[in-house]
Amino acid sequence: SEMGARLLLLLGLSLLLGVLQALPCFTCPRVNASGVCETWESVCQTQGSQQCFLRKVYDGRLLYGSQGCGDLCLSLSFFRQSVQVDFVCCNDAPFCNRF
Repeated sequence: SEMGARLLLLLGLSLLLGVLQALPCFTCPRVNASGVCETWESVCQTQGSQQCFLRKVYDGRLLYGSQGCGDLCLSLSFFRQSVQVDFVCCNDAPFCNRF
């Protein structure tokens, strides 16, 4: 029936979108100034509305950073005293949060 075919198409689309949403991201609690992970490096998969994130902390030069999967991620930069923090969020490609 036409209804059955339409239902199947919707189901296929939702499955496809579900697969597209799950994105692998680099995970590292602490990346050093050379861009090397100092702690256990792994991979996370985004779920639902999560995105890959990359955080960099500067004081004129790069100090350290972190990577992972995050909820309610906003790309922004802010300053606190002499320190600048950059947040980058992305969900356009696998491992888009490369340091």
